[in-house]
Amino acid sequence: MVRTQLQLDKPTYEALRRVAHRRRTSMSSVVREILHDHLDIKERVDYTKLSFIGSGSSKEGDISTRHDDYLAEDFL
Repeated sequence: MVRTQLQLDKPTYEALRRVAHRRRTSMSSVVREILHDHLDIKERVDYTKLSFIGSGSSKEGDISTRHDDYLAEDFL
């Protein structure tokens, strides 16, 4: 897999976030699916090994941006 970065306008980002949350999957997974369908890519890659992504939940709303801080708190 190749890592890349996208810049999205706020409405697109929020829509993508909602779809990923509803599907209980990562935003990256949703983007990959949309691109595969739109670009008509015939070969499908099995990402089931990554199916655990997005499966957890937390009362904290900023885990994705402050994950290092939370890890540091647990290890101190």
